[in-house]
Amino acid sequence: MRRLHGGNLREAEERFGKNDFIDLSANINPFGPPQGVWKRLRSALPEIIHYPDPENKRLTQKLSEQFELLPEQILVGNGAGELLFTLTLALKPKKVLIPVPGFSEYERAARAVGAEVRYMKLGVKGWDSLPQVKTSEDKNQYITLWQQLLNDCDLIYLNSPHNPTGSVLRVDELKIILEIARKSNCWIVFDESFYDFLDNDLRWTARIFLEENPKLIVIYSMTKFFSLPGIRLGVLFSNSRVINGLKEFRDPWSVNVLAEEAGIEAVADSVFPMEVRNKLKDSKDFFYREFERAKFKALTLHFTHVNFALIEIKDRTSLEIVERLGKLGILVRNCDSFQGIEGQYIRVAIKDKKSMKRLIEGLQAIY
Repeated sequence: MRRLHGGNLREAEERFGKNDFIDLSANINPFGPPQGVWKRLRSALPEIIHYPDPENKRLTQKLSEQFELLPEQILVGNGAGELLFTLTLALKPKKVLIPVPGFSEYERAARAVGAEVRYMKLGVKGWDSLPQVKTSEDKNQYITLWQQLLNDCDLIYLNSPHNPTGSVLRVDELKIILEIARKSNCWIVFDESFYDFLDNDLRWTARIFLEENPKLIVIYSMTKFFSLPGIRLGVLFSNSRVINGLKEFRDPWSVNVLAEEAGIEAVADSVFPMEVRNKLKDSKDFFYREFERAKFKALTLHFTHVNFALIEIKDRTSLEIVERLGKLGILVRNCDSFQGIEGQYIRVAIKDKKSMKRLIEGLQAIY
């Protein structure tokens, strides 16, 4: 039986014989894009008869202003996924390190260029499973760990907030990793696709380290937080030399005219981010509270900092739960494809309260 990727509604319709789902399988902002995006897309429709700007100059300039970087440090792409494959093709690493569980496209991209893949096991706690850097002894342990991991390594894919655990790498921890990677001559690809979902006190970006780390590449997704998965829009940040090199390996038409217009409008809305974070916080608080009240003996809901969470299943396989919820019209993500947590976890997106209530009811119907 094929595994469903998150958000594949057409395949879900074929499998479960339904066409009306609550989709908690994809980690997308459920409240839609900024309202101005709809108007801008409608007005931009006549532009589809023209080729897009291969340099995406207007969107790049907007991003430059928003993130306080030079336009030469920015590359726009057809989603974070396209940029991930482009940079891996350009760098052609021979030995790659991937923390697991993790986004499956990291390994696909690495193997597509024939790289040897090594794994760093994090487990269900994600970054919280590593030693905490609180004392000098802790720091020494952390340094030793990463020196061993990055020895003879060409590239490492990091992501924070971490998918699928929702954990966060601390800024002082990344500083240590960057220093060791620099000495090891290792590229760091830092994927912060879920950055915008974080609360203010946890939200920091690896972009602040670009100037002093010429082998740092930061990936940012506009697909998830701005609710644009059907349009596809991602951004890559690095130094100008790296950006120019990557342009030689990409399709110059990867960002269509509608995607560029949507991106320009999305980043211009200064009110939208806080509104979304407040709504999602209400939904998450509601979900955790109702889950606890339900007293599921065979299920454990793990804490998350973002818009998705892992549920551990203790009495049956994740596939069985996915199938039974699917028949009830509720889609969740089977984590069988995430190495290290196979067979006993599902990932659920945090969406509106009504959707989270339906999930609780669905689980109660099974248990």
